[in-house]
Amino acid sequence: MNAVHTQVFAVGSVTNAMRGRELLQKNGIAAFLGRADLRGREGCGYTLTVTGDTGRAAELLAAAGIRVRSRP
Repeated sequence: MNAVHTQVFAVGSVTNAMRGRELLQKNGIAAFLGRADLRGREGCGYTLTVTGDTGRAAELLAAAGIRVRSRP
């Protein structure tokens, strides 16, 4: 049985989050756009929750110039 990995990436803009979601979905990786909870801190306002090959997702996003940060 294969474990399913889920990771949340912080994205700086809704445009990049949408671009990232589309890119990942075209490559067979499930990705969901969300709004980040920013109470009491600065940072990215949007998230991409990725299920599947999260390492490959990070590579695809980086190759497309979409900067992300992993969130715990």
